[in-house]
Formats: sequence, C-alpha cells, structure tokens
Amino acid sequence: MRFLRRQTRRFRSTWQHFLPRRFRRWKFHTKLVLFCVSFTVFFNMLYGLYLGCFSFRRKKFVFSKGVTLYSFIAASTFGVYYIWNIYKEVSTGQISRRHTIGIYCYMNVFVCLFNYVIQWEKTLQIIRFQNSVPLFKVLDSLDISVGIVWRAFMYSALKILICPLIGYITLILYQIRVQPNHKWTSLATARTMLPLILSNQINNCFFGGLVIANIIIAAVNNRIHGIVKEVNMLQSPGQMNLQKPYYRMRRFCELADNLDEFAEKYGVTAGCSKNYLRFTDWSMVLSLLVNLIGITLGFYNQYLAIADFYINEEPFDLFLALILLVFLAVPFLELVMVARISNQTLQETRRTGDLLQQFDLQHADARFKQVVNAFWLQVVTIDWKLEPLGLLELNTSLVNTVFSAVTGFLLILIQSDLTLRFSLK
Repeated sequence: MRFLRRQTRRFRSTWQHFLPRRFRRWKFHTKLVLFCVSFTVFFNMLYGLYLGCFSFRRKKFVFSKGVTLYSFIAASTFGVYYIWNIYKEVSTGQISRRHTIGIYCYMNVFVCLFNYVIQWEKTLQIIRFQNSVPLFKVLDSLDISVGIVWRAFMYSALKILICPLIGYITLILYQIRVQPNHKWTSLATARTMLPLILSNQINNCFFGGLVIANIIIAAVNNRIHGIVKEVNMLQSPGQMNLQKPYYRMRRFCELADNLDEFAEKYGVTAGCSKNYLRFTDWSMVLSLLVNLIGITLGFYNQYLAIADFYINEEPFDLFLALILLVFLAVPFLELVMVARISNQTLQETRRTGDLLQQFDLQHADARFKQVVNAFWLQVVTIDWKLEPLGLLELNTSLVNTVFSAVTGFLLILIQSDLTLRFSLK
C-alpha cells in the first residue's frame, strides 16, 4: 500500500500542471480515467477509426472534416498496401496453409477494413453517445480506494499494452528464426503486427469501458451495503426503543436520498456499458471468429509438423514451435480477460439486486420503501447482459465454448489427416 500511495502522489504531481484549473479538483481516479480516455481517443483518431474530435470551445465531441479527410487517407493507404501484399503473395505462392502467422495477419486485415466501414457509418451515433455519458461526474462523486484503481489500471494495461508487446517480441523471434539473414526484421515485424493491433483497437475500447463500469458498480455496491446495515440496525427493537420517531423518519429520508442517487449512478453505468456494445459488436464477433480460425489453424499446423517428424521422419524445429505456441496463446489470453471482466461486472450487477433484497422494510419509512422498490425495478428492467449481435453471451462460459470449438475442429481435421496418410500407405 505504501508503494501504491507513492506512485499515486507521483502521478498526481506530474499531471497536476497539465490539467485545466477546474480539473485539478478532481479525485485521483477521475484524473486517471481522463488520461486513459484521452489516450484511447487519440489512438482512435490516429488509426483513422474515429471521425470526430473534442472541441474545447464547445466542450463536447464534434464531427471534424479535417479528421475525416485524414481517416480516409489513412484507411485507403492501409487497405491498398495490405491488399496488394496479399495479392502478390497469393499469386506468387509465397504463402501457404502452413504459414500460420501470415494467414492470421491477413485475416485481421479484413477485420480492420470492416471496422473502418462500421465505425464511420456509426460516427454520429458514437459522438452523441459520448456527449450523453456523464462519466467524470459519476466517477468524481464516488470514493474509490487507490488499490482498486491501480489493480484495474494494471489489468487494462496487461490487455492493451502487455499482450501486444508479447506478440511483437514473439514475432521478432519468429522472423529471426525463419529469415536469419534478413536485415529489416523490425520493419517486417511491425508490418505484420499493425493489423493485429488495429483490429483489436475497438475491442480494447469496449474492454476499458467494462473495467470502468466494473469499478463504478462495485463502489456503488459498497455504499449500498453500508446503507443496508444502517437501515436494518435502525429497525432493530433496541434502536426503535432508543430513538424517537422523528429522528428515524429524518434519517430514513436522508438514506432514501442517498439510495436514489446511487440508483441513478447504477442506471447510467449499467445502461451505458450495455448500450456501448452496439458500437463494437461486429468487431468483437469478427475478432472472435478470426481468433477461432487462427488458433485452430495454428494447432493443426503444429500437429502436421509433429506428424511429419514421427511418420515421415522430417526435421522438427522445437524452438519455432514454442514461438508459435506463445503467439497463439496471446489472443486466447485476451479472450480470457474479456470474459473475466464481463463476468465480474455481471456478478456486481447481480450483487446489487441481492443487496436490495436484504433491506428490512417492515418498519421503514414510506418514501424509503418507494425508493428501494424503484431501484429494484430498475435493476430487473436493465437485466445487464452482454450478447454481441445476440449470438453469444460474454462470460466465463465463452472460454469453454471457444476451447470446445477448437478441440472439436482439431479432432475432425486430425482424424481426416490420419485417415488420408494411412490410406496412401
């Protein structure tokens, strides 16, 4: 905890001078989220996925013609370059089914191009959604511990920064192993890595939004838990004999005001995090499909290399196999992280309903009963679930589904290959 406090003070003192005066009164976690959101919006504009910008004069996000022109140029350059490379490698036979990384990269190229079209088409909806979310107002009204904030920040950094870094390092090792005399290893690796990063950018935005929603709902639940204990204590026989009815009525009214405020924060957070999915659902489904095909193809190629070693006595490169195994583990790890944070947020929303059911309303004030019932109705009405395109639910069962699908496809492919090999003999 001392280390976290030191890091918090350093971060606060570093960024305090770069913030406008009215932002300096914000709490640490609000400033950290502001930094992360600014970082995300900047890279969305840099990659050409976002056609708007933040107007400091109007104090809101607006559509920008200059950013739109830049985005069209960036997307056109990206598309022409990679489509020409795909055509050249396919026509000359430079790529085959055994090139797992090359196929996986080019599949992500088409995901990127599809993301460009979808995000541009929904630009005005995204801008209206961004301007309607009171994110920083909600965050700054809550007390969130430094430890929780730093854990959430490190978890996001692991998904958004560390995983691509691991993939980049494995690609460098792969290029050195496959082409040891190639002088431009870093450039070739960056060319392969760019579609992977770009195709994950929209998913990373949604992932960051889930992390923020999770810590907000968790903070709201902690405050509701305190209200539950106080309300139930006020209705105990000892407290009812000790306190006067006027005091109890006044205190119930104060707690009703607090609970009503938390109900509003919960509604905004749960509703916005659920509605944000409609801007990223196509990207998530396509990325999941590409990862499913890539992981299946990668493990099948590893099987072919092992089968050729034992059956045809061909050489087997163990180091290259380990590199490919690490490379394939990165998208699976990202899938696990998305499923985990989705499941955590789902559990927090369910905990909200459980806490509301723990209220003892037998001797509670009439207004307090009304607020609790309205809050409970809101929780039931929102029914927080994440189902991209209505195809599958984002929770821990998603990992089992993907693992079962990969295993099933591998069994079919391996059985077909073994049947073909032994029939030829």
